[in-house]
Amino acid sequence: MFKSTLLSKVVIGISLVASLSGCETTQNQMMQRNQVHLDDAVVTAKVKETLSKDPVLQKYAIEVFTVSGEVVLRGQVDSLEDVYRAAKIVNDVEGVQSLLNDLSEKK
Repeated sequence: MFKSTLLSKVVIGISLVASLSGCETTQNQMMQRNQVHLDDAVVTAKVKETLSKDPVLQKYAIEVFTVSGEVVLRGQVDSLEDVYRAAKIVNDVEGVQSLLNDLSEKK
C-alpha cells in the first residue's frame, strides 16, 4: 500500500514536471516569434527611413516589408539604375539578412 501510494506520487510529480516544461517550451517559442516580428518591424522602419533620405529614391512610393530578416521591395522606379541603387542601399541597412528586390522600371 505504501509503495503504491509513493509510486503514484512520483508518477504524478513526473507528469506535472513534463507538462510544465512543455508549457515553457511553447511560451519560449511564442516569445521568439514575437521577437522576430518585432525585429522585422524595426528592419522595415530602418529601410523605409534610409530610402526616404536618399535624394534619388525618396520620390518613389516603394513598398517595404520584412519577413524573418528578408526585406522585400515592391514598386516602380524610373530606371534600372534606381533599381540597383535601392538594392545597394537596402543591403547596407543593419538587420537585413537578404533582399528580394521586386522593383520594376516604369515603361
